[in-house]
Amino acid sequence: MRERRPEDVAGCVAALRAVHDADRYPTEWPADPAAWLDPEGLTAAWVAETDGEIVGHLCVATAPDAAVVADTGVPPERLAAIKRLFTTPAARGRGVAAALVAAAVARTAEGLWLDVVEGEPAVAFYERLGWRRIDTRPADWMAQDGRRRTVHVYVAPRPPEG
Repeated sequence: MRERRPEDVAGCVAALRAVHDADRYPTEWPADPAAWLDPEGLTAAWVAETDGEIVGHLCVATAPDAAVVADTGVPPERLAAIKRLFTTPAARGRGVAAALVAAAVARTAEGLWLDVVEGEPAVAFYERLGWRRIDTRPADWMAQDGRRRTVHVYVAPRPPEG
């Protein structure tokens, strides 16, 4: 696992295509998948690779959110969200996603949060990692069928005090 470099983008798009074909993530295949990997406010991105092939990706972007501010007390300008986390089907069950999340948590001082579509396997994954659900609400995007999905908002585990 390492920080993403510009030359990794093609491998990230190939891995994303494998994930989309297997799991329909993202729900809609982006018109420009390379641009989709760079959400607004991007501050950092990591990849996981095996034998020179990209098998996982995660990025962090600045993202103020009222529920996260209310729960954590972190000012909006200090909030960041995990975005674009995926691992290829072949890499699953090997701790790749957990390692990517751990990298983001270790390098983000405070106010790290994310949202997950209700009913997705990722809900159980984040809860196993100790993330805490603070809100459930309609997504801020529409699915291809014209419906708004429900998402759960989670905040990173708080570090032990002391």
